[in-house]
Amino acid sequence: MIEGQQLSAGQFAQLMGIDRHVLNRFDELGLFKPANRDKNGHRSYDLTQINQWLSLQATVKLENDLNKTKATLQANKNNHVAMLKYQQQLIEEQLRQLSTAHQQISQEITNQETARRAMPEAVTVVDRSPINLLTTTFPEEREVTGEQVQKHVSHVLSVMGTPPVNLLVGRVRSRHAIEASRTELITALYTPLNPGSKIKADMTELGGRAVLTYHHLDTPLIEGFNHLRDYAKDHHLSLGTNYYEEPVVGCWQTDELSKQVVRLLVEVRE
Repeated sequence: MIEGQQLSAGQFAQLMGIDRHVLNRFDELGLFKPANRDKNGHRSYDLTQINQWLSLQATVKLENDLNKTKATLQANKNNHVAMLKYQQQLIEEQLRQLSTAHQQISQEITNQETARRAMPEAVTVVDRSPINLLTTTFPEEREVTGEQVQKHVSHVLSVMGTPPVNLLVGRVRSRHAIEASRTELITALYTPLNPGSKIKADMTELGGRAVLTYHHLDTPLIEGFNHLRDYAKDHHLSLGTNYYEEPVVGCWQTDELSKQVVRLLVEVRE
């Protein structure tokens, strides 16, 4: 324990490297009280309060919510060991979130690099694992609107405890719409969940074989889907009922269509 004389509010603030007004605010909020307060309202702090202040600041930075921190202090009755254990839990949660973010970034780098190396419109047969999806579905085929995309994004962010590093919003089209060359008609918007995510999915896209191509949007989208259909016909493959479009943007907020790439795929029926 650190022992010694008491310090004025200004001296304590200077020692801790903070503005005196911060002490005033924390006093008013009931988060950090002075050791003594004389009849004129002048406050003094004891050197034994240094660790209390450091612990409080650590919790404030981890929680980023002063009201929540106040409730935490009251719940733990200013018990130093209890506060340290609580901070440990917060740090472990942040480490989990950082690990998730690291995984998301690694996956997005892989997606971007794969798209850059891929030959435009070249079709590949791939084996895919089941993918959990957060979806916004529509009762009938319709054109997508900004309001529908906003509704989907709100849904995704509301159920995710940690916001994704990169938010992918894909579109599902029916085989009927593609055969009619109506690429503006969709049946659902979707966002894939990371493998191992504990978030409850709206639906799971079954794994298995699929045909896939990367399409540059400086040519009509239907041409990309036609490449998939022609490949399936030439190789005697039977395609499923849903066509998927996933954006792979090569340059942020670009209006240049040649830099806008989408991944198109459709499952192959056994």
